[in-house]
Order: sequence, then C-alpha cells, then structure tokens
Amino acid sequence: MLHSLAIRNFRNLDSLELTLAPGCNALIGPNGQGKTNILEAVYYLALLRSFRTTRINDLKQWQHDVFRLQGCCQYAPNLPQTELDVTYGTDRRLALDGLPVYRTSEFINRFLCVTFIPQDLDLIQGPETLRRRFMDIALSQLSPAYLRNLQAYQEALKSRNALLKDHQNFQRQVLLAYDDVLVQKGVLIEQERQRFISRLNQTLIQQSGQLIEDGRKLTAAYLSGIGHLLQSDTDLLEADTLAQRFHDTLDKQFERDCRDGYTHCGPHRAGMACLLNDTSLVHFGSAGECRMASLALKFACLHVIRQQFPAADVTLLIDDVIGELDARRQLNFFSLLHSHGQILFAGTSLPDALPHCDAIFHLAGGRILPTP
Repeated sequence: MLHSLAIRNFRNLDSLELTLAPGCNALIGPNGQGKTNILEAVYYLALLRSFRTTRINDLKQWQHDVFRLQGCCQYAPNLPQTELDVTYGTDRRLALDGLPVYRTSEFINRFLCVTFIPQDLDLIQGPETLRRRFMDIALSQLSPAYLRNLQAYQEALKSRNALLKDHQNFQRQVLLAYDDVLVQKGVLIEQERQRFISRLNQTLIQQSGQLIEDGRKLTAAYLSGIGHLLQSDTDLLEADTLAQRFHDTLDKQFERDCRDGYTHCGPHRAGMACLLNDTSLVHFGSAGECRMASLALKFACLHVIRQQFPAADVTLLIDDVIGELDARRQLNFFSLLHSHGQILFAGTSLPDALPHCDAIFHLAGGRILPTP
C-alpha cells in the first residue's frame, strides 16, 4: 500500500503532502479542486503513466518545466518501507530508496493500482487499443516477466516497422532476425493474455450478477493477433504450433507489410470483446449496460490480482463512478470492495453507501484544508 505521498508542480497541485491510511481514504471537495489529480499522481507513481492522457506536458504546470512525485510504500507493518521518486523535466528520472533506477520494469508495481474511473467506460465502448492496454497493464502487475516480454516485443516491432518503411535497402534476411524475436515474445504474450481472459471469465460469472440484473451473463472473449484466431481455437494450440502459425502469417503478410510500412499481425493487433449473453456490447449495448459491464470487468480484474497478492499490496482509486448508480447498486459496489485493501475515494461528498472511512481530506484550490 501507499503510506505517504508528496506532489510538486503536477496539474493544479503546487505542493501537497498526504499521509494515507491503510483502509479507506476520502478526498472531498467541489469539482475542479484537484481530487482526480491526486488519484492520477498515485497512478503515475505506480505505473509511470497517466489514466487520462499520453501527453506528458499535460501533467506539468505551465509555469514549471518539472514535476516531482514521491511516495513511500509498505507491504506489511513488519517490513521496511520503500521510497519511490519520479522527477520529470526534459527527461524522466527514477529512484528507489534514493538510488537511481534506469529500467521501468525495476520501478513499477512497488504497489499495485486498480482504477474505478469514468474513463473505464471506454473499455467497453472505446477503440481496441484501450482493451489491449487494459490486458497489458493488468498482466504487467501480475507478472514482471510479462512486462519484460512486452517491452522486448515492442522494441523488436518498432525496429521491424522502421526496416519495412525502407525495405528496398535491406535484404529479407535482416528482417528475419526481428521476426524471430516477435514470434518468441509474441507467443508468450498471447498465451498469458489467454490465461488472463480465462481467469477473468471465471470471476465475471461469479460476480457480475451483483451489478447486472436479470441473470444475464457477462463474458470477455480474446481475439488473437496471430492469424485472427478465436480464443477457443488458440486454447488448444501448443506454443510450438502457435509459433509456427505466427511465422507463417508473417511470411504470408510480408509483401503487404512492405507496401504499408508496418507489421499487420501479432499481439499488437489483438482484441478483446465484452459480451452480454453472447452479444457484443460495443455494438449493441445500452449506456447503462456498458457502464455496469465496465464496473464488473474492473472488479473481475481486481479479483484476479487479489488471488495472487495480499490486499495490503493493492490500492484502489475510485473517482466519480457511483453517481449513475441507484442506491442498491451503490451498496453492491461498496460491498464488492470490502476487504480489498487501501482505497482512495474522490467525491464531492461522502456517499451514504460508503460503510466506513479511515481518513478524510477536504480539498480546495489544489490544497488540503485544515481539519475542522
């Protein structure tokens, strides 16, 4: 969990320090006062990315060239704390316990983060890249090896695409070296995603009834980026068979890849569909169904993470997702959160359905107000 947080020059937060409780922490104040910015800073400290933007300059204050985030996390009361430090100016500098860190994979996941935010609706209704990102973030938290494989795959893909754009000056043999890396890492990525979807569905079947009425069944389906194989087909394939199919597809698509200047097949082209009674929500789901499905999907992801890690390792970020829920669903929402570790809840007021709060912080103008 995150024990303390210090923020400098991040969004509208000039200088802010918090000591967080192990249980539920509430950030209360009118809209536009910095509550979501605090959640975003926590998320960045955990995963080195924002849940709202890919533009790093959006996070910096216009009058400053650098923002800094510092946190102290602790896994159990009897274990030493770990100090995290991110400074972002012209480049990003990372430190653990005061010592420089140069690889992202060595820094992230010192504490685990799961969000319940308005942007989660895009997991159902948004473009495919957001669903791939959802899988990759969850799996990177579950397995450092997955993150390393993903980074190696993306580096090889970037190099291969650069050669494809200038393929007249290279022999086919040069690209084969990158093909081998894509296949080796890509098969590992595909198999981990398939296993993740299977675990996700086990939980969705058990829990979605608390958010979705009428006994309807919510499931997720994985569409492989290797030859557009359905998950039910790829589940039956051994790694060697899947690798051969990937190689064959790369060979078959080579001329097209050269013409278009990028690689058409692989995990970077995979998809995930959310189905309600086997009907695609992205095409046929109502706004209410998609909202409930996005919550159920995030709860299922949380449950999969909690099967592997203690509750104390997980920090939940909750921002403006219960306003559209009726009283009964709000109660169900918070009951599903019960015993799920540290919570940071942001809202204009404390909801009646929130059973207990360990620390309350009132915000105005990017500052914590004195306790009344």
